[in-house]
Amino acid sequence: MADHRRSFAALLDWAEVFVGSALTVLLIFTFVVNKLRVDGGSMEDTLYNNDRLIVFGMFYEPEQGDIVVCDSSALDKLIVKRVIAVGGQSVTVDYIAGTVAVDGCIIDEPYLKYHALNDVGGFDMSFYDTEKEVYEYQVPEGYVFLMGDNRDHSKDSRAIGAVSEDEIVGKAIFRFYSERARIGAL
Repeated sequence: MADHRRSFAALLDWAEVFVGSALTVLLIFTFVVNKLRVDGGSMEDTLYNNDRLIVFGMFYEPEQGDIVVCDSSALDKLIVKRVIAVGGQSVTVDYIAGTVAVDGCIIDEPYLKYHALNDVGGFDMSFYDTEKEVYEYQVPEGYVFLMGDNRDHSKDSRAIGAVSEDEIVGKAIFRFYSERARIGAL
């Protein structure tokens, strides 16, 4: 009889560990990280259509260069883009040179699909200087300026304006599935 009680107690211990672990995983995936499927080619060749990502959102503060998921009120959908500038910084997109500068310094962007910028007119023309062929934007505090890595096929802050930090779901940190790229940290 004592053996049955010990076996039952051991089974209860295992059940407690299993339920506790399942609840921990559920809480983490509810409040700390999210899963997301990339929709579209605006981030190629960094991310591809149908890639699956893990997104970390709890206490996240956007930083230049981060790949973020945004619940865009302007586009009424989730988008994945790269943070180019944060509040208080200025952005200059030079369509002749094919460069992007933040606070006057050209940023190194080895992740770009193309280094040319050909989509002149695919954005809010009120920030475009037609004489210099540059797009200039001052990012308000509490906002970020987002761009896709596939610049000629990205509806981003050039078209929808700066994005409120409140709309950012989190930072994409890991690709766990892809038909075209390696699995791993981003």
